Amino acid sequence: MNLKLKEVFRGKVVNKAYTINTGVDEFPRYVLEYLIDNYCSEDTFYEDMEKVVRRLKETFVYGAEAEKIRHYIRETRRHSLIASLEVRLVETEDKYWAAIPAINENFVNIPESIVSQYPMLLSGGMWGTIDLTYDETEIHNKKIRPFKILSFTPFQVSFINLDEFIEKRSEFTSDEWIDILINSCGIDPTTMDRRQKMLYLCRCVPLVENNVNMVELAPRETGKTYLYRNISYYARVLSGGKATPSQLFINLNTGKIGEVGTRDVVVFDEIANTDFTDPKSLVSIMQGFMQDAKFSRGKRELLAFASLVFVGNLDVQGKMPHEKYFHLFEPLPDFLQVIAFLDRIHAYLPGWEIPKLGPNSYSKDYGFITDYFCEIMHELRRIDLLAGARTRFEIIDSAKTDQGVSGRDQRGIMKTSSALLKLLYPNGKMSDDELEEVLELACELRQRVREQLHLMASGEYDRVKLGVRMQPSGKEIVPTIPDAGRMQKVTLPEKPSVGEVIGLAVEGERGCILHFEMQATKGSGRIVPLGSIQRVMRESIEAAAQYIRAKHASLGIDAEWRNNFDVAVLATYMGVPKEGPSAGITLVTGIVSALRGQPVRNDLAMTGEITIMGKVLPVGGIQQKIRAACDAGIKEVLLPAENLDEAKGLPSYILDAIKLTPVKSIEDVIKSALVTEETGSAAPAAPQEVK
Repeated sequence: MNLKLKEVFRGKVVNKAYTINTGVDEFPRYVLEYLIDNYCSEDTFYEDMEKVVRRLKETFVYGAEAEKIRHYIRETRRHSLIASLEVRLVETEDKYWAAIPAINENFVNIPESIVSQYPMLLSGGMWGTIDLTYDETEIHNKKIRPFKILSFTPFQVSFINLDEFIEKRSEFTSDEWIDILINSCGIDPTTMDRRQKMLYLCRCVPLVENNVNMVELAPRETGKTYLYRNISYYARVLSGGKATPSQLFINLNTGKIGEVGTRDVVVFDEIANTDFTDPKSLVSIMQGFMQDAKFSRGKRELLAFASLVFVGNLDVQGKMPHEKYFHLFEPLPDFLQVIAFLDRIHAYLPGWEIPKLGPNSYSKDYGFITDYFCEIMHELRRIDLLAGARTRFEIIDSAKTDQGVSGRDQRGIMKTSSALLKLLYPNGKMSDDELEEVLELACELRQRVREQLHLMASGEYDRVKLGVRMQPSGKEIVPTIPDAGRMQKVTLPEKPSVGEVIGLAVEGERGCILHFEMQATKGSGRIVPLGSIQRVMRESIEAAAQYIRAKHASLGIDAEWRNNFDVAVLATYMGVPKEGPSAGITLVTGIVSALRGQPVRNDLAMTGEITIMGKVLPVGGIQQKIRAACDAGIKEVLLPAENLDEAKGLPSYILDAIKLTPVKSIEDVIKSALVTEETGSAAPAAPQEVK
């Protein structure tokens, strides 16, 4: 494959093994590869590379040396630098000014001929060799601007032939081409299986497709930003620090367009640690941009094509995200955990499946020279391959929910599919199996977003199952989400148990299961709360105890329990605070079960507030609670009678799967919840300890 790649793409490939451990890792990879390709021969590589490194160290300016180099340029009147060069037009002066951050100079005279020859200088800048002089007679607006560029030699290709690239793709098999792409990214493909390769290439999706919104959360050291920092100078990585509307969109004072308007990709690295000034305002602007590629600030509305990538760290357990996360957007900052914002995410990349970077992770074979590959990906943003394949499939909801496939679902799947086709099959030639592989992966990445939205707001988002129906065969392709079954679950009792009872609650916008254990032991009539039980729930425990004291006879509990027994109330999963009055009937049921030694049904959950007279009062979040019960496998839910009409508004697939039993009093609850002799289990007459 190496020999074929060198022959077919002569002059556009490099041996990536030569780019590892060069001693000049402070330079972007595309700078290093440009120099290797132009100044190093394979036969005399190490001697040539030694000269390149020496040249780099002589002409590269380190931060602490900026003033020293400025002085040197003034004294010698001529000096060459290897640095990044950016150019801007100041229309009030009708003049181009260059900026060289390496010497802390923003007003460098530059000939218009250089700007015309390398227009990329105006959109993000370029790395190269800059020949500078010092001329104190250069005066503009009564200020001396002595630094002047004589010539500029970029370390980036200035012209590529996309048609040639597309035409020559047919020289390689699908497997060969994927390995070439992975090698071109600087990673060794032999360390990955097919799925890992495809997931890694998904990191290139925002580089070849306009306006893609992607999230990747993964363990540390998986190289989440390695690709964007080293492969494309059209990408901007914002790592921690502050992110402002002016920086990202437009500066209202100067009119300067921000990163979103000048880059192909803006990457928010370490998203949990990024300091967003005025986060609500920024998220509002970002939501509009993520929806229709436009943003407004002041009186201006602008169109931009940058893709947005949000990356951050996530803890794993085994090979899956840690169970401590209820949903997989939890590592994001709280102000980004907004449903309207998250629904605009087109793809959630499971970075935990991509291998961590180690000494042997980097490519040792031939791949495209980085600046060539970067320009190719930039040019691929301009073509449309999906139109030719659109008649070959239809996006479906295989679960046939009432909501079905949304417009945002379609948009996300189409954008990811389009990008992968550009990368893998730029000539538009792919078999049905190859197209199915791309579509299945695109559906998976959007399905992962929908799964989290369902967990966060189940009342608003049904659990759709995104897939495609191939045409004309009618074959349905529905992805399997490996992490879909990973969620916080309370394990239900295997059989009816004394003092073990399941309640329902709401946490944020989602329902959840509460698991209580009650134990009666020798004591003096105390009710002892254990676990992270908060104030309101402690008041519910007191109300339950008062009711049992007053009604012990009708409940079949000996009055002596107040002198001879204590009841411990444990809320399990103690790391999660338990709060709210809706566990009232759950607490009464558990305490009565413990004192009577009578098991509680293990297929039943309940919710409802109690009064000391034994009445059951309505509670909030009833639909979310019933959804949580259904997801957990509960067969029957006891709920306040006044909540029944609201509960009947749930989708039919939930109402068909679970029995809803309205209750008005504690007597109704006890009758339904405790196992009796009629159901095959006799109730002991005296309290017993629960193991």
